[in-house]
Amino acid sequence: MKKQFKQLSAATLALTMSLGVTSGAFACTATYVGKNVSADGTTIIARSEDISPSDYNKLHYVVPASDQPGQVLVDDINGFTYPLPDHTYKYTTMQDHTAAGDGLYAAVCVNDQGVAVTATVSASGCAAWKEVDPTVETGLREAVLPALVAATSATAKEGVKTLLATVDEYGSEAGNIILIADQTEAWIVELYGGHQYAAQKLDPDMVAVFGNQFMIGAVDSQDTDTFILSKDLLSTLDKAGLTVKDEDGNVLLAQSVCGKERSDGSNMRTWIGHVLLAPSSVEDYKTEVFYPLQYAPDEKVTLQQVMAIYQNRYEGTPYDLTLEGQEGNRAIAVSTTPDTHIVQIYDELPKQSAAVTWLAMGGGEHAPFLPEFSGITVIDPAYAVEGETYTEDSAYWAFKKVCGLADVNRALYSKGVQDFWALEQDTLITKTAAQVETVKALYTEDSAAAEQFVNDTAAATLQDAMAKSDALYQELLTTVIHNSGVTGSRKPIVFAPSVPLRTAAEAKGYTVSWDAAQPDTVILTLGSTVKTVTLGQDGAYAFNGFAYVPAAFAEEL
Repeated sequence: MKKQFKQLSAATLALTMSLGVTSGAFACTATYVGKNVSADGTTIIARSEDISPSDYNKLHYVVPASDQPGQVLVDDINGFTYPLPDHTYKYTTMQDHTAAGDGLYAAVCVNDQGVAVTATVSASGCAAWKEVDPTVETGLREAVLPALVAATSATAKEGVKTLLATVDEYGSEAGNIILIADQTEAWIVELYGGHQYAAQKLDPDMVAVFGNQFMIGAVDSQDTDTFILSKDLLSTLDKAGLTVKDEDGNVLLAQSVCGKERSDGSNMRTWIGHVLLAPSSVEDYKTEVFYPLQYAPDEKVTLQQVMAIYQNRYEGTPYDLTLEGQEGNRAIAVSTTPDTHIVQIYDELPKQSAAVTWLAMGGGEHAPFLPEFSGITVIDPAYAVEGETYTEDSAYWAFKKVCGLADVNRALYSKGVQDFWALEQDTLITKTAAQVETVKALYTEDSAAAEQFVNDTAAATLQDAMAKSDALYQELLTTVIHNSGVTGSRKPIVFAPSVPLRTAAEAKGYTVSWDAAQPDTVILTLGSTVKTVTLGQDGAYAFNGFAYVPAAFAEEL
């Protein structure tokens, strides 16, 4: 239910995190990839944030470090307050637009200590469990949670302990699953109700993908390096007669808290994670199966594979939403996703800029993931345009407008949009890998220059992508309007967008140049091969300072 949110001053906003829309949170999907099984050696945590309705503006900010004594983290929605330490860390945040009326909802945060947190994947136990561990209305809420961790924690482990101590003292307002990671380790935290919880250190040799269901399985309460359990968790389960154990006598937490209940809407998303990353680990989907939290991937996982998780709608399986009778399946990629984020943590980078956050405004199905280093201190203004309606200078709306059109008919429009961004995405991934080395060197030599570099790089990347999104949108809108008039025996057009010439040519090894004497001619050079493209001919055109050519031309380069 939406609750009214009191207007706050800018100073208070910097220290205040409040909940967003509860119903939408029950459609999130999280991913973890351990550093030993990622293709580039990074630790990865990711999540899609899903909120109804589909038009839900998200804003991106940096909250600066502070040394002001007496700071308090406030949730004006339910009256929760938390005294912050005298020093709080700088962190990035992704939050709701103010007019949403239910708080800031800081979906993902990375602080200047290299601690990243994504929160939350909402979940709940069975009816019998809810009776013995009811939630606390005035307790810790979802959007307060990531800010609390980011503002106060120098390590992932400290973030886990601070979070759990907060639940011990104040209680939890809902059932939630949180991922917290740094350069040393990664953790999953499950808040089962008002007071009971478990945390598990994740294996760097494993991966995980899961929907809105508790996932921690067998626990060894004596292994305090790997598990942290609330003091009364096991005894509460025993007293309620809910304890389920494996053949070795270990308590199975998910089975105990959830009973036999597994929602297909969540469990199928967990299953498809196995299909995508470790197909050898599963057979056909079964509702009753408690798929394991962690498993080894069949091969090392690339960033592109993680991005593809957030485009998935069960393609190639019996549950594909395009198949008759499967339209109601809850896929990972849906129209009600305002943002999807992927955080890569690099061991070799200095902790103040240890992570690259890849943000897909409007969701990962039809929008690009844009990178920024966590050392960023100035966010491009396009990320912070308030309002409930379309605004042309807003980063959210720049990409969501394409998402909205593509969603109208995925069969006609999705592949074209995804192909357009895939080309850009591969280029960005290559560029960012090279920039990691630059950032590492700059922080060693001149931290101010490093800060300027990460700020400038993030802004340039966003503005470049927004300009290209405008070009994509005008072509897509033209196709949608054309198809809206198609009737009878005429067939609609499958969208096939033009692509940025420079991106396509440089991906093939060409050097791109212009002749000032012939401003409408683009020159492509690869060794002794020289090709020219004349704007205004053969489908080539210029828009927003970029040259575009038909995809067929780019493929033939």
